[in-house]
Amino acid sequence: MNNMKRYFGCHVSVAGGLVNGLKNGQALGINAIQIHPTPPQRWNLKPFSDGYEDEFLNFLPSSGIEKVFFHAIYLINLASLDQEKKDKAIISLRYYLELMDRIDGAGVVFHVGSNKDQENDMAGFKQAAEAINEVLKEIPKKSKLLLEVSAGSGRVIGASLEDLRIIADNVSKPEHIGFALDTQHMWASGYDIKDNCEHVVEQIDSVFGFENVHVIHLNDSKTTLASHVDRHENLGQGNITKEGLKNFINHPKIKSIPLILETPAMGSIETAKEEVAVLREMVEE
Repeated sequence: MNNMKRYFGCHVSVAGGLVNGLKNGQALGINAIQIHPTPPQRWNLKPFSDGYEDEFLNFLPSSGIEKVFFHAIYLINLASLDQEKKDKAIISLRYYLELMDRIDGAGVVFHVGSNKDQENDMAGFKQAAEAINEVLKEIPKKSKLLLEVSAGSGRVIGASLEDLRIIADNVSKPEHIGFALDTQHMWASGYDIKDNCEHVVEQIDSVFGFENVHVIHLNDSKTTLASHVDRHENLGQGNITKEGLKNFINHPKIKSIPLILETPAMGSIETAKEEVAVLREMVEE
């Protein structure tokens, strides 16, 4: 019998204070959470004050939560040609990493951005890597930045695993870099985890290496394979199907990676409870 511990949970709100992320996770009976420490549509250009995390850390041992991920703000584009926006992105990521270090969390997930302003993709990848080097310049000891795969509309970076690998290979402190998968984004980018699971797992392993994959956003998809459209759906209600997702997350190479739900059901604690129950059933086979 394989009694490997499974880590799974969802994106939860911290409205009213950081500690509420833990309380919401505890109410859902999960052992992993992802949170936005600050509003995702605004730059966070101030460091988190001393003691900001104290209540969170006091509650953590009794919460049942064992993995905490941050999701960075949505304004970040490290391939932007706008210097001010790039600088703000670097500051925002740096402050998230500093707070992540203070709570000894599992990593900061972020979207690298888009090559829409760049004359070629490689120039964008190189610029993104340089920006990450800037972020990591004065970085705390342990924190990790996790580059997330994308659904890939337009020239969004991360539609292919290789995009993110190129960036990671150009980072001067690779020990601070990891990767975040997203089942919906991968599906939308043409990775057929439903009917070609084994092949996709081999691709992930050969490009990233599973030791470098720290989290999987688990979402079904409203859109079809290779649609390049980012539209999450509740488990089993989309085109990847419950069976497709179940096979993927129970693959021997995937099992040890924490799963975080970002489905529409996360909109309220009641529907989130139902969705977590579906996931619990899927991982407990």
